[in-house]
Amino acid sequence: MIKNKKQFSAWVIGLLALSLAGCSEAEVLPATTPGDDPLAGDPTRREVILGFQNKLNIKTAGADTRAANAHAATTRADDAIATTEENEITSLDIYVFSSDKEEGPYTYQERFCYRADGSTVPNATKIILTVEGNNVALATLRPKKGLFTKFYCIANQPKLLKAGAEYTVFTPLEQSSPGADYNVVTKAGVPTETDFLTFTTPLLDPAEATDILLTPLPMVGSYSPALDLRDISMGSRTRINMTLSRIVSRFDIINDEKLSHLTITGVSMGHGRKGVTFFPVVPVEDVDPTKTLITYPDRDFDGADANKGTQTGAFYSYPSPIADKGYLIIKGKYALNMTDVPQEVSYMVDFEQSVAGTGGYIEVKPNHRYTVRITDADPFKLDVNITVSDWTDGGDFEYQPENELVIGTLAESGATTIAGNNEATVSPDETEYFSIPFTSNSEAECSIVYTSSPGGSAEWLKTEITKDVVTRAGSTAYTCKVSKNTEYTGNLFPKAIIVLRSKAGREESQIVVKASVGVPTVAAAASTPSEPAGANSYVAGSESPDVITGVLSMQRQENAGTTSSIKLTVTAKGGSRISGLPAWLKADKTVGHATEAVEYTLTLDQNAKGFPTGPFPADGVTTFEIQNLSDATKKVTVTVNVTEAAAP
Repeated sequence: MIKNKKQFSAWVIGLLALSLAGCSEAEVLPATTPGDDPLAGDPTRREVILGFQNKLNIKTAGADTRAANAHAATTRADDAIATTEENEITSLDIYVFSSDKEEGPYTYQERFCYRADGSTVPNATKIILTVEGNNVALATLRPKKGLFTKFYCIANQPKLLKAGAEYTVFTPLEQSSPGADYNVVTKAGVPTETDFLTFTTPLLDPAEATDILLTPLPMVGSYSPALDLRDISMGSRTRINMTLSRIVSRFDIINDEKLSHLTITGVSMGHGRKGVTFFPVVPVEDVDPTKTLITYPDRDFDGADANKGTQTGAFYSYPSPIADKGYLIIKGKYALNMTDVPQEVSYMVDFEQSVAGTGGYIEVKPNHRYTVRITDADPFKLDVNITVSDWTDGGDFEYQPENELVIGTLAESGATTIAGNNEATVSPDETEYFSIPFTSNSEAECSIVYTSSPGGSAEWLKTEITKDVVTRAGSTAYTCKVSKNTEYTGNLFPKAIIVLRSKAGREESQIVVKASVGVPTVAAAASTPSEPAGANSYVAGSESPDVITGVLSMQRQENAGTTSSIKLTVTAKGGSRISGLPAWLKADKTVGHATEAVEYTLTLDQNAKGFPTGPFPADGVTTFEIQNLSDATKKVTVTVNVTEAAAP
């Protein structure tokens, strides 16, 4: 049992969900000398300085330019917390999204890139990073003027994935007259900001022994709200500040093998997530829920202090929500006495705390470190104590924010149901869903991030934030109303995250929204249901809350070149997907969502590998699933029988 010595207050749990960095208001400064930058004299561009407020180690091709050495007299709280390697920046990608309207929509405009080896990136503008006094790293950009602009920064992670595949199609937007008094977007860029926010890190593969998280660590930061670059003046530059935040969690392990009699050899994680989105940092879910959680490949437990005291950075992981019930796996060798033969041991260390005799799982959050102290061991169990600290300030969780954001009780409407005050299930057939009351000591914003959209863009929700009354000095009450986007006419309803964020602080809370969609209904199509006529059939079974059973009978033909097929009509609010077909049963498509009712044609391929060889009828020879595209847990499990055509 893991015991946390510090109290986890409700707002701290929200604070741990931080993924987007805090930012400051833009500051107008005198223009710099153009220097060698070829964009410096371009009248259509504006100079913008990004100042990264946290301590960074800027890796360069010729030298190690460390912010830690830039101001030797300065002592910071994180000096002994984040290591030089954990602060290292070897790559930085700044994605720029713009719009001619402050409210959007925002689409891709351009990309600025830094590489430690000095290399360039196709279709991106090369930049350099420098360090000014007090350990602040600077990036000088010259984005195009004329629009409202947002900046998304991703460090040490140049590869982005969309729906599991690397995304490379960045097409800049087009403007009518950048640098002129009147300017509009004439052609939107690709991707949209909404689409970009669904991109993920590369996904860990549990079958690849080398697929482990190591330094340099991925970090993210963003500037919000949008920067107004419509001023056509060349006589000024703008500075904005942000903090880069790590998107992984760190585990330090304290073990003295002389006292515990345990020599740790490896560490991994069970019920872990494969990757995360960047803005905000949300764990990735697989379209197949059974494949969402993985066991991480083992990382060797080594280092100067391994099994001799505190080994920092012994293991890194992506965030682990409470519902995942994640755990560390600690492997090693145990010997009570020096004369004993060491025996191989493996322990599961749950992410669980015990307070006053009751226990519960805790979340493993990004940019936080978890110190696991081995207190006792035997061949069958491991006693540990865990403390949780901010990665940068080094203190245990007793911090009180200056810009506190506090969530009240969610108020549901209609058929909406609320669970745990942080998860809402809503009906796509209604328009009014729920409201989120909250207070903040600074300006606040409410936004939506869709965690997945397997069939394409599906912005089916909208939010409206209103300022209510001042509750106490410096604190304001807000209400964020969540409802259906009445302009959306599609048939996809992917899970969404409502993000409430304090603009001045680093506080952030998240509410999950799921659409209440049902199990797909399946029936033989009314028109040409079977070829040969009457040979193939589908019979639906009885319905349970989340799963329907069904039986598909397909007739084997004497001539393998003869078509044997059946057309099924699948009706599902939220779209449908066919998953797990055998190689010998072909579908004309596997996904449909343009309308609720979609026709799929299934055809036997008697020449394919694995086709049943008899005896016939071959009942229950295989199964496959027909899933709701917006919620794969709502599905039809289909059993396939193969019969044989009667002899003439």
